[in-house]
Amino acid sequence: MSALLAPDVAEIERAIDGLLQKDAEARTLAMRSPVQRGWPETIERHGRRFRIAWCPSELEVRERLDQAESDGAAVVVVTPLDTATLADDVIARFPRARVEQTDRWTALRGAFRARDVDPRLRVHRWLADLLLDRAPIGGYPPAAGGVLDLESAWQAALNGVLRLPDGRADPAALLDWSLDAAGVDRFTRLPDEARDAVAARIAAEGGNAAGLVLSATAAGRGSDALPVALACGVVFGERDPQQALREAAVRLEPLFGGVRVEPGAGRTLAEAGRRVLDRMARDDADAARAIDARAAAILTEIRADAAAALSPALQVGLDGRMQEAAAAILRSAETGRVDDAAAAWNLARRANTHDRAGENRSRVDRLMMAARLVRWLAGRPATTWRNMSEASVAYAVDGGFVDRARHAIRSGDVLPDVAAAYARLAETAMARREEQNRAFAAMLGEWNATGAQGEVPLPVERLLNTVVAPLASEAPVLLLVLDGLSFAVWRGLADTVGFGWSELVQTSRRGPLIAASALPSVTEVSRASLLCGMLTIGDQARERTGFASHAALVAESRAGRPPRLFHKADIGNGPDLGDEVRSAVADPQQRIVGVVHNAVDAQLSGSDQLDLTWTAEGLRQVNALLHAARGAGRIVVITGDHGHMLDEGTTQFDGDSSARWRSAGTPPRENEIALSGGRVRSPSGGHSIVAPWSERVRFAARRNGYHGGVSPQEVLVPVAVLSPGILPAGWTEAPPPEPAWWRGEDALQLMAAAVETPPAAPRRRPAESRQADLFTDQSRAEPIQGPRVQAVPAPPWLDALFASETYGAQRRLAGRGAPADELVRRLLTSLALRGGRMTRAGLSQAVEIPIFRLGGLVSAARRVLNVDQAQVLKDDGEDVVLDEALLRAQFTLGGDR
Repeated sequence: MSALLAPDVAEIERAIDGLLQKDAEARTLAMRSPVQRGWPETIERHGRRFRIAWCPSELEVRERLDQAESDGAAVVVVTPLDTATLADDVIARFPRARVEQTDRWTALRGAFRARDVDPRLRVHRWLADLLLDRAPIGGYPPAAGGVLDLESAWQAALNGVLRLPDGRADPAALLDWSLDAAGVDRFTRLPDEARDAVAARIAAEGGNAAGLVLSATAAGRGSDALPVALACGVVFGERDPQQALREAAVRLEPLFGGVRVEPGAGRTLAEAGRRVLDRMARDDADAARAIDARAAAILTEIRADAAAALSPALQVGLDGRMQEAAAAILRSAETGRVDDAAAAWNLARRANTHDRAGENRSRVDRLMMAARLVRWLAGRPATTWRNMSEASVAYAVDGGFVDRARHAIRSGDVLPDVAAAYARLAETAMARREEQNRAFAAMLGEWNATGAQGEVPLPVERLLNTVVAPLASEAPVLLLVLDGLSFAVWRGLADTVGFGWSELVQTSRRGPLIAASALPSVTEVSRASLLCGMLTIGDQARERTGFASHAALVAESRAGRPPRLFHKADIGNGPDLGDEVRSAVADPQQRIVGVVHNAVDAQLSGSDQLDLTWTAEGLRQVNALLHAARGAGRIVVITGDHGHMLDEGTTQFDGDSSARWRSAGTPPRENEIALSGGRVRSPSGGHSIVAPWSERVRFAARRNGYHGGVSPQEVLVPVAVLSPGILPAGWTEAPPPEPAWWRGEDALQLMAAAVETPPAAPRRRPAESRQADLFTDQSRAEPIQGPRVQAVPAPPWLDALFASETYGAQRRLAGRGAPADELVRRLLTSLALRGGRMTRAGLSQAVEIPIFRLGGLVSAARRVLNVDQAQVLKDDGEDVVLDEALLRAQFTLGGDR
């Protein structure tokens, strides 16, 4: 009995009044109350005084009645006992032989401080009793307007009694509620009528999926409601399910109390469970893992675990998707077919979009790297080149990304079949790379023998003259030498360089700057040659002296502030930079500062069981150096003295004490090449060496990685020029460097998307440095010089677009914010040739602007093309989309494609 049914003073007074109206001499009244309240000792009504007597037991009832009869006094007996528990002779002493009870509707009005109750509520007696029996400790809020309506009563029952948040009846809210054991217990303890009515109401409001949650709860599976919902994502994950899933759906019914689950309701419930699990994963990872594990167990119980990959939410779903992608990767590695590679890419992308991908980031990233590798292999990469320049460019724009992917999959996976697929893929990629290594070594030998002519690649000893000194004439420069920096490491490191930096490339040529180490590719030779600006051998003292006295650097330095070079001991072990380094980098009058950082090279001598992810944050002090450089307005040149290769199952051969080169005392083996003269300077002073081109060879004990050989990984090093906003003469912002296969795009399509533009008229470049401009008029569209890919003809409607009155009017409306017509032409042609959709990175490369400027170009183009807010051009996540049909309609271009 609800405490809310305890009569208050007013109710007792009304009961006495009713009694006296029927019998003015009546002296006894019995009223039922579940609890004792703070009633007065006596109440006077119509000149009669009634004593209020609380009698929790039958004995006390008898005593109070006897006392009243002997005293001749009037009494109101208030007791928690009803007529069924009191003896008949006691009952007979009460008026009409009954115990009066507070009316439920009166009590309900009192509970909600209402003056009236909605008549519709009166047909739901069970609801009134539920509200009275299960009232919250703090009571109910007052009824709005003084009237308790049916909807308010329902909300109070769902929220206050069942603890549903805000009284919501949607499936996600109910699944959240199912995690509250107290709320579930309240529901299961309801009388059958109340429980059925609540379930019907929730199903009517929240749909069949919401009803399923309460069906599971009523069947005693409330704690399993969320795991079962997640299992529905597999069972009902296909629109046209296999027979095994149809049978699993039948096995699922007992978990819902025997209720048949409609596929649509199952999918709705699964999506709600997905949202709840995602929130739990952020707020309570341990609880989320427990739910995930229980859902996986349920899939096994109903024999649906073989289809777990259908789940977008469960860990077993991610594992299943990774296994499917790995099988496709293995098939593609074996066949080399383009369609197999495309299938592998699509399956890897499917895994990458899984809800648990973020919690398994390193695993999923490795899967994406593997999918990229099979796309590279399917593209039949070249294994021969005409000269060293071609071979170097091929490695810089393609091979460095290949090696980054190869290095990533070395870590394998926790799933044996995924790890096996990676191992097979690594062997296939290694075989193709070995062909390239052999060809590269031949080009390197010829290039070295003929004087290492040209600037692609740029010998490291010419870097100061060719790159650093000219940049220092326009802005202060920090030269950051990461000893052992390979293209593969730089490709990962570049992604983590902090906000405020843009990478630059020279306008006189397409593509990245590439340097070539001295030979052999070891620190004693290459770093000294780089920092002294000449082929030489030396230690840190030699490097410091050579750097400070370099003629071209001194010429660009301020008087009294010659170039300064700092090594590991000067930088400090952190967390702070060494005082001298910080002071020099922060001083804009100190025109040229060099810093040598040894982390990359040092890690090569570590364990071959340790895999590293290279980031600017992970390289101690690098972020601090970049921060100080940006504050001083410095251009930063990041490079290495040589690269390196990682151990991928090498075999040790007889050699000298070095890891990857030996003296020329014996002829080269089949996997080696002999080099002499030219840029060969052995640490011992000789001019002839033998070095392996094969990655399978080492001469020293096994370790994580090596250098000294003549593979492109060891010889070629990146030269990255980073700007804090300054655009020096002869430089422009770099477009994204990733090749088409890296993004999952077909190379031939990307070539077709490149638009041949007429050469720009030559114009004088200002002598001083300038801040980087945008692209909002023709004069600001800085062309990148060099050969362009021969393009297919642009769509025929483009000329009609630019000639249309609507286009002209839109440009006038956009004013100075309108982009140059030539940029719009590139943008639309690129999109049209790709079927109207391109990734942001691919589109940025096609129109030849940095990716961070692409958003501005798209926004500016939208102002011109999206007439009356029509979505002709729009952003769609990582893609940019052109609706060509809508464009032709908006600008009245006709249907001619």
